Amino acid sequence: MWIPKQGHVNEIKRVDFQSLIQGKIPAIIIKNFYKKSQCIEISLKINSIQKSRFQKNKLDHIGPFLMAHTTRKKEYFDSARKDKKKRQMIFSTETEPTAKIFSLFQKLFSEYMISTAKESKNEYSPYIIRIHKKGKFIPIHKDNVKYEGKEYELSKIDSQLSCILHLQESEKGGELVIYDKNWRKEDERFRKIDFGYYPKIISKSNFCRISNLKAGDLVIINPNYFHQVTKIEGESPRISLGMFVGIFKKQQQIVGWA
Repeated sequence: MWIPKQGHVNEIKRVDFQSLIQGKIPAIIIKNFYKKSQCIEISLKINSIQKSRFQKNKLDHIGPFLMAHTTRKKEYFDSARKDKKKRQMIFSTETEPTAKIFSLFQKLFSEYMISTAKESKNEYSPYIIRIHKKGKFIPIHKDNVKYEGKEYELSKIDSQLSCILHLQESEKGGELVIYDKNWRKEDERFRKIDFGYYPKIISKSNFCRISNLKAGDLVIINPNYFHQVTKIEGESPRISLGMFVGIFKKQQQIVGWA
């Protein structure tokens, strides 16, 4: 069976990440990575801050997203700098997500240098916060900076992972579905013009539906495997924080970005 590795932070091992990269498991789920009280406090601050729009105003978010700026590097790095104040307003020293997620990787990959990605004098956006309201969803897609971000130095990484911290769950819907299908270049013929892929791409694939996530849980996936988030059906928005993690094997370096 294709099932996630689930446990508390001290139960996660380096071999689990190797299994994830190789596609042997669909996800790593770390329960209670943040306390529920911390998530409530963070969500309240998020709701009070001005948001940006993505996908023709379909999704609210805080922070720029590299894949929405594949040919607009200057705009991306300028936005990352401008949003720094917003990030500082939302998180305290204790809850700062970059430090907490990097600490997880540093413990398991002790010989690696770990930091937010940089290019020349520009620092990448460390993460993106997404607010999915009732009726919204994320279609079937993959994330692959090696293919879609060729203008960026990050495209030279060896492996890419995606970390999703759940800060607030909706009463219904918003489930993460991961398909046992690793993207290949020939799959681009099934790509939609705006965003995502037609369902035919995964029609014969096994899948894992993750529906028991709570605020404070951290989910790590291999984003080159097709995945989606089902429609939000509850009144409460689904609020999540996303960070990509890239691994440079030869340089023994791990970097984070959004």
